[in-house]
Amino acid sequence: MGKRRQKGEKGMEQLKNASADSRKKSLIETSLDIFLGFLMFLPVNYFVLPLFAEPIADHSLLTAIQIGMIFSTISLIRKFALRRWFEKMRNCEWNGLKYFLTCSFQSRNSAA
Repeated sequence: MGKRRQKGEKGMEQLKNASADSRKKSLIETSLDIFLGFLMFLPVNYFVLPLFAEPIADHSLLTAIQIGMIFSTISLIRKFALRRWFEKMRNCEWNGLKYFLTCSFQSRNSAA
């Protein structure tokens, strides 16, 4: 009965460590997503919004929908690419930064 309790406690400890690690990775992914979004939308705001200046001043609903679609499309592409990259990184081991980045950017076909 004592061995069973030790196994259970060991399993709970591993689960807690994995959960903490997963939370840390989620925080890193989310922070990177927000940072990249900010960097991406600075030039988008600079170049796209002036094209819609007059319709924005007229409070056009169609313009609001168009701008929303542009921003949503860019966000969807950014989030999809970042999520796929983090999934690839999850399968790579840490053997130094250079190896880790090389591994995370390789396609699955070249790794096989």
